[in-house]
Amino acid sequence: MLPSARGAGSESLALGWLVLATAAVAASSLFAILIVFARVPGLGALFPGTEFYRVALTLHVNLSQWVWFMAFAGVLWSLGLVRVPGRWHWFALALAAAGALLMALSPAFGAIRPLMANYLPVLDSPWFFAGLGAYGLAVLLMAARVMHDGAEHRRTASADSLSDVMRLGLKLAASVVLAALLVFVVTAVLLPTELFGLARFESLFWGAGHIWQFSLTTLMLLAWLGLTSARIPLPSAARLKFLLAIGAAPGLIAPLLLLLDPVSPAYFKAFTSLMQWASWQVPLVCAVWLMLAHWRAGIVPATGFSLSLILLVAGIALGAMIDGQTTLVTAHYHGTIGAVTLAFMGLTHGVLACLGCGSPARRAVEWQLRLYGNGILLMMFGLAGAGLMGAPRKIAGNVGIEFSVETLSRIVMGLGGTLATAGILYFLVLVLRQLWPAVSLRMARHG
Repeated sequence: MLPSARGAGSESLALGWLVLATAAVAASSLFAILIVFARVPGLGALFPGTEFYRVALTLHVNLSQWVWFMAFAGVLWSLGLVRVPGRWHWFALALAAAGALLMALSPAFGAIRPLMANYLPVLDSPWFFAGLGAYGLAVLLMAARVMHDGAEHRRTASADSLSDVMRLGLKLAASVVLAALLVFVVTAVLLPTELFGLARFESLFWGAGHIWQFSLTTLMLLAWLGLTSARIPLPSAARLKFLLAIGAAPGLIAPLLLLLDPVSPAYFKAFTSLMQWASWQVPLVCAVWLMLAHWRAGIVPATGFSLSLILLVAGIALGAMIDGQTTLVTAHYHGTIGAVTLAFMGLTHGVLACLGCGSPARRAVEWQLRLYGNGILLMMFGLAGAGLMGAPRKIAGNVGIEFSVETLSRIVMGLGGTLATAGILYFLVLVLRQLWPAVSLRMARHG
């Protein structure tokens, strides 16, 4: 269940953000194919070196995380919080589309150098930075506007308690995004001018990136509720609101860590500890509640929810095994990030129905979600196996053909990555089949 759109204007705005989100996933999947093949023994030797791999990885991460996640947040914010879209809403969408396009095309505009910073690697290119800045400003504008729009709902609270829960969650997610952007800006001001290159971007994104994760967690919980609410009785609205508030609270409090020097070990350690001890408890409590409700009702959980939960648990377990900068880190965050993506994919079909686009056949949706979810699991196992053998992250590694545990792990990773990419492409086919008629109709009306 989703909060109801307020009218044709909010539906059109949500549709625009959904088109952008879908385009970002489509572009990121192309780079994902290159990344997977560049890591596979034998095939990787055919690619033109580590710089090619890093450029593809940088664009894949930015499009599949920053652009996709925030564009999908734009969809949910538009449906749940926007009454009548104004010019700032539409300007934010147009700016986001322009920024995403500029980032994706930046390698065509001249020599670039990838800087593999945590959370968001970047390309040392003025075109890429212009696109990244434009997209960040668009997210800032949209989050700020929906916080204002969301305040209007207090005067006309819905009698539907779950809708009220969803709106609170959307406002909390927007608040955490604003907190992350605040930390980014303040960090940029506080960093010493002599700090440049990779070290500067590591410090710049470290705090903001950790805070941003709490927004994604909140949105994932809302997706879980949307995927399960029609199937089982949920906990009371008061409990759900409390749970969402507790889950988002660390992200809202975290800007206080700016009292530490943003280049100090204490600053990096503080945000690492925040993720270790405050990010996973609420999702697991919510998951236990939902799984128990399914068990009591004798109902099999929705695939989008169950596979998302499996990826999250696997990601948390692998995160506890991390010891150094190996592909075990990559396995961990593919689990946690994959859990969010899978939940969003599952919810997308409900969004399509909410927008009057219809939904794909249930069997096709099940196949698509399993293809992606099981592919990510295989890829995680492959990355974890290579990481336990000491394979470093962020580089293609040894792509020669030789028998070893690491080589077998890379082959499993390649197989899983291929299945996951096929799942993404199938997702695009299913979504575009529903989106195209609706987009064409709206274009004809405005033409």
